[in-house]
Amino acid sequence: MVIIASKDKAELTPYDQELVEVANKVNLYKNDIEGNIIFCIYKKPDLIYDCNLKLSDFSNNIWRVYWAIAYQLLIVQKMQDLDEMTIGFFLEQHEKLKAKYYEYGGFDVIVKSFEYINTKNFDGYVDELVKWNGVLELSKRGFNVKDRIKDYCDMTSEQIYSEWEAFINSIYVNIDRGMTVYDISDGLIDLIDELDVESALGLPYAEMPMLNNETGGQCLGSITLVGGLSNVGKSTFARNACIPSCIQYGTPVVCMINEDGIKKWQRELLIYVSNNILKNDIQKYELRNGNYTPELKQKLIDAAHWIQEQTQNHIITVIPFTQYKTSNVLKVIKKYSALGVKHFVLDTFKLDSGKVSEHAWLEMQQHMVEINDLVKPEVKNVHILITFQLSKGSVHQRYYTQDSIGMAKNIIDVASTCIMIRDVYDDEYPGEKRQLHVFRREGKNGNTKIPVKLDTKKHYQILFIIKNREGSANQYQIVVEHDLSRNMMREVGICNVMPDF
Repeated sequence: MVIIASKDKAELTPYDQELVEVANKVNLYKNDIEGNIIFCIYKKPDLIYDCNLKLSDFSNNIWRVYWAIAYQLLIVQKMQDLDEMTIGFFLEQHEKLKAKYYEYGGFDVIVKSFEYINTKNFDGYVDELVKWNGVLELSKRGFNVKDRIKDYCDMTSEQIYSEWEAFINSIYVNIDRGMTVYDISDGLIDLIDELDVESALGLPYAEMPMLNNETGGQCLGSITLVGGLSNVGKSTFARNACIPSCIQYGTPVVCMINEDGIKKWQRELLIYVSNNILKNDIQKYELRNGNYTPELKQKLIDAAHWIQEQTQNHIITVIPFTQYKTSNVLKVIKKYSALGVKHFVLDTFKLDSGKVSEHAWLEMQQHMVEINDLVKPEVKNVHILITFQLSKGSVHQRYYTQDSIGMAKNIIDVASTCIMIRDVYDDEYPGEKRQLHVFRREGKNGNTKIPVKLDTKKHYQILFIIKNREGSANQYQIVVEHDLSRNMMREVGICNVMPDF
């Protein structure tokens, strides 16, 4: 609502008078829209994470009061519900807000709305609110919209934009289309100072210095894809490379899982901590089979206590999906990014549950685009590590490329980094027909090559860097030693796998 507080109505300029007239007409439509948005949020609080609204978007003071309460409880205090008791406790500490709340009808207004409000219409209400706020912005910038308000009732934001495109690009490009124009030289010195202090490195992959050096780690605003055949250890890689770093740096991470359950992830983390942190030699079968000796049980309890101490502030959140839907992934990212979480794991990306389509691969590509549109720097600016399964035909391949993904290979297009994993084959060990020549680079510029001999009694895997926006890709492969029974993983060197012919 446009308010000219410092002037009497008779003293208003023609420009001010028109602003007030337009605001009054627009607010006749906005009032019900704002109320419906508030009712939807109080009925289904999770909707607040999807709307990207702020207090200034509301004109009517009644709905501003209800919005302020909802925002403080859900976003700031991280409450889950907006029930009468929770609101009451909160208002005891905010007397002015409390007075207005009860003046406007208190919780009774909300309860009555539940009988008719349909939360499925929420997105439509938000679109309408954005449209009318855009009209108000047009008026403020001097455009004559006073005589078009009734016409705008039946128009969308896009239609209004098209009508005014030549004149109002500076308003609607930034507000509605999500685009901002920069000169490439803007803020260069500030950028240098920022990088000097904070650097552009992402969250490191644990125990992976070569991979970190090449990719820059798990950089915000990007997607990292980790692909491999079934049971090759994609989930283990995701846990071992991401979770320990989150614990070390106190960085919260939300893990969305649709194949393993929460207890499986807990078991895997207990094994990781036992072997890598506490240096107690415990294999997975010992934990899985039960019937523990007192000594073994104490070691497991020690690992549990370590995890509890290190993750007290919700460092690791695990969300098992009963059914996989990309819309649920987007919802989780919206919700937790609003709470300050910057890192996510999705294990495993696949076609939505219940979908049977001749064009499934196209749908998967579109779903990956939707995820990227949400995590990119201009929107939520978060990182997500996504595991996915390679095509079954890749079992015969030695050298992985984008073609190893199969029909949905274009899912890689929006990713910043794509890593593919396979086991070292028997004939690639020392003395065999396809022996890998593994080495480490040392010296000031990495010019010295130190040969590394693989141990035939150990298990190794090869990491193929298929795509990398922060460094090189496909120039070499990283060899890691991987004890799947103990969740121990470390780099040993690099090599060059010969392409398939």
